[in-house]
Amino acid sequence: MVFGLRVSLKPFLLSIFVLTLLSLPFLGFVATAGAEDGNPSPVNIHVNHIVQVLNGGSVVINDTVSLSTNPEEEASPLHNFSIGFPLKYRSNLDYCFAYNASSHDEQLGLDLDVGLGKFGFYGVSVELPPVDISEGGSYNFTVTFIFSNLVSLTEDSYNLSFPLYPSLAEEASVCNVTVTLPSGAQYVNSSYGSSQILNHTKSPLEGFTEMPAWLKFDAPASFLLINVHAIRREVTLDETGQVHLSDSYRITNRGENDLSNFQVHLPRGAYGVSARDTIGDLSVTSNEENATTYTDATVTFRNPLETGEEVEFMVAYRLPRENYVLQRGWWDFNLTLSLFERFEWTIKELTVTVTLPQGAEFVSESSSVKPSAVQKGAFQEKVTFTLYNVTHFQDLHFSITYRHLVFWASFRPTLWTGALAIAACAAALLRRAPKPTAPVIPVPSDVLRGFVDAYEERRKVLSELESVEQQAQKRRISRSRYKVRRRTLEGRLSTLSRDLTGLRERMRRAGGSYADMVERIEVAETQLEEVKAGIQRIEARYRRREISSEAHRKLLEEYHRRRDGAENTIEGLLLRLREEIR
Repeated sequence: MVFGLRVSLKPFLLSIFVLTLLSLPFLGFVATAGAEDGNPSPVNIHVNHIVQVLNGGSVVINDTVSLSTNPEEEASPLHNFSIGFPLKYRSNLDYCFAYNASSHDEQLGLDLDVGLGKFGFYGVSVELPPVDISEGGSYNFTVTFIFSNLVSLTEDSYNLSFPLYPSLAEEASVCNVTVTLPSGAQYVNSSYGSSQILNHTKSPLEGFTEMPAWLKFDAPASFLLINVHAIRREVTLDETGQVHLSDSYRITNRGENDLSNFQVHLPRGAYGVSARDTIGDLSVTSNEENATTYTDATVTFRNPLETGEEVEFMVAYRLPRENYVLQRGWWDFNLTLSLFERFEWTIKELTVTVTLPQGAEFVSESSSVKPSAVQKGAFQEKVTFTLYNVTHFQDLHFSITYRHLVFWASFRPTLWTGALAIAACAAALLRRAPKPTAPVIPVPSDVLRGFVDAYEERRKVLSELESVEQQAQKRRISRSRYKVRRRTLEGRLSTLSRDLTGLRERMRRAGGSYADMVERIEVAETQLEEVKAGIQRIEARYRRREISSEAHRKLLEEYHRRRDGAENTIEGLLLRLREEIR
């Protein structure tokens, strides 16, 4: 039995020997990452670990690494350096980059997700120039990590979860930790009990340190904690040279306070700012000044956004052409713009679509981000950029060159003129032919009565909803009562709108005067919506002092006249339907 045991162990021992030989290079790498020939590395490592919480909820960690030697010490040239953090934070990482600490413009190459030589860590490898720091030399560089969703809301404060120290493959002599909270925030406590870790020193910092930490703080009402799920920017260049933009946002409020408004930062010279959501126009104020200054706009939501609620809204504006579009020669034009600008939060998905003027041909683009698609239509072309996990640290500027014939602007009027001429000839021919009479289908009186009753009830609900909105704005009713009343009215309005849709279709299918009355009512309703939006725009312009009091009065009179005309049209048509019911 003993002899048999020895024979069976031979393959096993041989396998162990082979595996040991294969693992020697890796073990040597881990053990001598900062040393040569088995001797301790002469390179001294000093790290400043700065954690900063931005307004919006993003967390920026700057690890500034200082590599140095003592006088008369020799060190091999350094070609790379690995640094990282515990693997649990990997899913929160949005973006990272490295640069020479003495010159921020000198970017350093970065290999992502390379590991540190030990499981449980996410590592990046920084490509150094190479660097010779022998005989008392030194070299400093910074690695910046941007994280999202490390800040969360607890019952009584905000909680920040973060790696307390950077993770290195070797020992650092000193690590200084600094945590910077948002302006006005107050430290509460941390995972180190009563000791504040806003400033902390670890000496030495062992290799492969894995130290998650948390810190609680109270923040002022101005602190935002949001998730920006998506932003869609559409840039449209028309034939007349105007530059139109619309930015659509989809965000979620994760903060402690209700979010009643949201400030957006627009490009230089933005003007004619307006905003709307899925229901209609929103109130917006902006500081439009001149073509050389940035424009900030504040959008007021229809209802305050509570914790956990999501909202979608759109901001539209125009840009001065001379600042962004440059003509080169007779045919070539260049558009220079930023995909997005002046923000601190992470945009999970950013889509920017540039629609060229009709007849324009896309030639080329110049940017750090390549277009995801170039759509070529019969008369118009579009260029689309799509990015994920976008931060303000990235270079988002782009430049598009396109070719456009200057006389193309006259093509559409010529085309319309020709089409109208053909239509006029066709109408003249049809007028000579006998017109067939369309059969009129009788409409039951209960359908007509149901339409009139539902329409009048809908007008009453809309009037009451507007009254409730005004009472809430003037704080004549409590917020809870306002929400309950608003939900009740909106539910009733949804039911009436659904019923009216079916009744309209039955009257439209009947043809004759019934279909004509339905169409005229719909036209009048559209006019009322346009009047309402126009009055809101005029009021906003008057508040911004863009128009005089006299112009404001005359414009309101004109809109009121149009509103009265549309309402009289609807009243007359409903009266005719009541007479037919009798």
